[in-house]
Amino acid sequence: MSAKFDQPQQISYNVRQAFEATGISEPSLRRLVREAKIAARYFGSTILIDAESLAGYVRSLPSERQIDRECAANRGAA
Repeated sequence: MSAKFDQPQQISYNVRQAFEATGISEPSLRRLVREAKIAARYFGSTILIDAESLAGYVRSLPSERQIDRECAANRGAA
């Protein structure tokens, strides 16, 4: 019987990697860290963004459908 090994899960991203993973610009990622909207730690001068915090932030962003509904509601309220 062979043992099944899990792949190591990435626990943090530097700013470039977070940009590549999410498409959120590097300046925006730095701002989100400064504003404590995503969790990060520092290794020297390197920002290490917590992968779970980043994923949670991205999931909290409105979907295209949510934006469409809000725009439609605003048009109806005018």
